Amino acid sequence: MFPGSTWHRGIDLIAVERAVRSWGLCPELTEDEQRYACREMTEAGMSAAVIAERLGIADRTVTRWREAEGGGA
Repeated sequence: MFPGSTWHRGIDLIAVERAVRSWGLCPELTEDEQRYACREMTEAGMSAAVIAERLGIADRTVTRWREAEGGGA
């Protein structure tokens, strides 16, 4: 990925960044963007509950995605 890029493999990195950093209203994200944001927030040490609330999804969804990535709950 090039520095300053705003898209990566169909993912709107600006929308993901807004969701991760809670800049204004969380934009509506595709599932791929939600998963990308979930990875970013997990790496930042955020709990499943916080991630779920920011993305508007269930805690269990976050937990399943983490498990699928090999990161556990």
